Amino acid sequence: MRTNIALVAGLAVTAGWYGAASALGAAVGADGNVGQPAAVSGAQGGTSKAAQPNAAEMAQRAIAWLRTQQDQKTGGWSIREGAPVFPAITGLVLNGMLMEPGVTDQDATVQAGVKFILNNQSPDGGIYDKLLPSYNTAICLSALARVQQPAQVADARARAIEFLKSIQYGEGAMAHEGLAEAAKPVSKDDPYYGGWGYGNRGRPDLSNTSFALEALHAAGVPEDDPVFERALVFLQRCQMLETAGGKTVNDMAYANGSTQGGFIYATAVNKESGGVGQSFAGEIAESLSGMAGSATTIRLAGKDKEGKAIALSRDVIRERVQAAINAEIDLSRGIVPTEFIIVLGPTGDGKSASEFVVRSNGPAGRMAEVLRETFKSEIGEGSVASTPVDHWRGRVEHRAYGSMGYAGFKSMVYAGLTREDPRVRAALGWIERNYTFSENPGMGTDGYYYFMLMAGRALGASRLDAIGNPSDPSKPRNWREDMIRALAGKQNADGSFRSIDDRWMENDPVLITAYSLIALQSAR
Repeated sequence: MRTNIALVAGLAVTAGWYGAASALGAAVGADGNVGQPAAVSGAQGGTSKAAQPNAAEMAQRAIAWLRTQQDQKTGGWSIREGAPVFPAITGLVLNGMLMEPGVTDQDATVQAGVKFILNNQSPDGGIYDKLLPSYNTAICLSALARVQQPAQVADARARAIEFLKSIQYGEGAMAHEGLAEAAKPVSKDDPYYGGWGYGNRGRPDLSNTSFALEALHAAGVPEDDPVFERALVFLQRCQMLETAGGKTVNDMAYANGSTQGGFIYATAVNKESGGVGQSFAGEIAESLSGMAGSATTIRLAGKDKEGKAIALSRDVIRERVQAAINAEIDLSRGIVPTEFIIVLGPTGDGKSASEFVVRSNGPAGRMAEVLRETFKSEIGEGSVASTPVDHWRGRVEHRAYGSMGYAGFKSMVYAGLTREDPRVRAALGWIERNYTFSENPGMGTDGYYYFMLMAGRALGASRLDAIGNPSDPSKPRNWREDMIRALAGKQNADGSFRSIDDRWMENDPVLITAYSLIALQSAR
């Protein structure tokens, strides 16, 4: 389990932007993906005759449970002795509570939480305790933006706004005393330009950038402020879309030829890799072409000597597949594969993965047999599945995925782009083709509640009531009903939400209940 909060969401205030559902762009072929299909359809369309859960009751139960989890000594949430303090979790809880009709900043629980946030504001204006200055400040600022009194809060908001502006990668980035790692002044041609990061990775990412923009929008910073103009540069470089409307969108090499329209996590894996891009969802084979062949998905389940899941690098996979193919070129056995490409599954470094696809011009049945033997020592309780494909060849690129798709879409709304903008239309087209609330598209259960929060806030901010259905335009999807129903199936009797995955701290009931509460409030 990862112990950092690598994908924690920001909170938003509904924007004055009106979208329209659209079905744009060709869907990426399902056989080009690793793990999950590119388009998810079926059960969720707002057409079920089952009784719709009561979102108001669900929210009230979540709030009642969260009240019981407040630390009475500090007023914060998820306060653990000897552990780092993350004021953002308190900010998440307060934002969800203050979205509830009848809960105001005069509420005793809210007042204690606000005091906790103010007590954690540093002299530089940031709201954090040594760690993750951008993440903590942005989410806390979003909560303070909902507080009307007293004047002390207004001053804290103003200082937090200036702090966030100062740590954006750009010409005016500033160093602050006590920060282990600060954003550096960079020019527009730098891959980091316009983004925000955690302050401990050496590069910005879309997650931090999205909730920084959310906070600034909520706090009243106008969309024509230079801070949004700079951010648009970074947003475009996270969008897997080379061109739109006859103009270049993403000028990074990793987006050459891409038409996905969705978003990836960052323009770099670390501070040494600017311009290579990063997607936790791995890769996809787009622009499929060539003769018929097969796509064989290998899921490894073996463990190394330290008990960690085995992940193989692209180079190792390529060498072993090539050796196996060389040994199997035998006309009497009916296999003559001569070419193949490798598509990595979910990966943190872009170089290795525990799941991958081998696309080749060899037949599905025989390729499954050969590759099962090739990786038998690492497969363990994993699996090998091969399917025929009409075109085996494709361009391998970073895969856009759910939580970042909605984060990018929402951020463009806050930056003032209209529904007619081709970048927004492409982002919405990706959402339509990958619409589901049963998982985080491209990531399975990883970051599921974070995904629900981002999706709820993005669609709420756009004021879309329905999502277009490319497979049946006559049946648009009612996202509000679908989201509420999906969350209802995961709420416990006491009002909290049950953990379905432990990645990115989603085994913390306070965190995932706060995520779910905000998603519910957005969908009501």
